[in-house]
Amino acid sequence: MSAFQSAAFYELLGNAEGRLKREGDFLLEALARAPDKRVADIACGLGLHALFLAEHGAQVTATDLSEGMIQHARKTRPHPSITYEVRDMRDVSGGSYGLILCLGNSLSLLQEETDLDRFFASAYAMLAPGGLLVTQTLNYDAPPLRRARIRVEQATMDDGDIAAVKRFWPENDATLLSITYFAARAGSFMDATETVRLRHWRVDRLIDAANKAGLEKENLLGGLHQAPYTASSSDIVLLAGKPG
Repeated sequence: MSAFQSAAFYELLGNAEGRLKREGDFLLEALARAPDKRVADIACGLGLHALFLAEHGAQVTATDLSEGMIQHARKTRPHPSITYEVRDMRDVSGGSYGLILCLGNSLSLLQEETDLDRFFASAYAMLAPGGLLVTQTLNYDAPPLRRARIRVEQATMDDGDIAAVKRFWPENDATLLSITYFAARAGSFMDATETVRLRHWRVDRLIDAANKAGLEKENLLGGLHQAPYTASSSDIVLLAGKPG
């Protein structure tokens, strides 16, 4: 399965409308907090957040390492206020930005301590004075994420059906995620599997990386629904500001 096909499957299974309903208020508050409307959406995936923010007045640079994701985002979510680029998340560039976002557990794709520090340092360098960095990662210390599990997502297309079976295998400091896609359409059937290792970045390490870069923690939330962070929260949402 090509990267472009994989992006199309993510689109079908992603429940974009429901996600924005849950996350939209948070995104607008973060944009209002920023000193200006220049935004970097790092590891932007399908461009969902980029388009939402552009439609609310932001000038967005949306980047992802996957060329397939960027191709898909350009095709499905074009906007005159969005620039889509293929770029490594460890090297934030093109600033200064009032707001930098790295959502969707994307930081867990970074495997090394030096990679995490490099991300925060480059984000700091590209933030305007008084700018805001927001990161969202899964809280791998929460009990549900410490056990092996399977999740199935399904969707119906005009000419068939699609499903993704996700298998999560936690290790000491990482979770192995294996995704098998199944599609049945127009009398044919296909399946394909991709596997990725997700590093467990814990809350103290994220705050440490932000502080080392020169950022100051402004808030810590348990999700984009804006509940306070606790040890059992499903997410770690870190809001870190660059001193003015």
